[in-house]
Amino acid sequence: MCQFWVDRGRTFLDNLARSVHVENWGNVMVFYWIAALGLLFLSYIHLTAGQRKIVNPLLASRELKEDVVCVLFLCWHLVTLVMLGAAAAYIGAVISDAWREYALAGTVMISLLALWSFAVVIWKRQLHRDMPQWIAFAVVAIFGFAGHLTT
Repeated sequence: MCQFWVDRGRTFLDNLARSVHVENWGNVMVFYWIAALGLLFLSYIHLTAGQRKIVNPLLASRELKEDVVCVLFLCWHLVTLVMLGAAAAYIGAVISDAWREYALAGTVMISLLALWSFAVVIWKRQLHRDMPQWIAFAVVAIFGFAGHLTT
């Protein structure tokens, strides 16, 4: 069953490659590059705008206990490390096939972030426009899986 979907994915990506006239699509590793650049961009937004709009007000908050604020601050930066680690794995996979397993692990982690972010939006009845992270993570995960299927 799983092989069926892998074959479907490869067929789709091969047809996509032919439609944009890229020969030997798997060796180009364009999907890994797009995933890596996407995560680097998201990390930049996360660390700059997110720091100003979310982290600084959180750290200044007196409504939450200090240990709760510290845990949330830690979680914020764990997400940063996951994004940067997955980006490094994608870049490593472009350079060497030995990194493909790390790229796949990164893709799985980014996929889990997308699923959890989506679940929280639904569970807490939030608006997707206010919490769009799941969309960005899902797009990166799709490119990560595409990179894995085409190499």
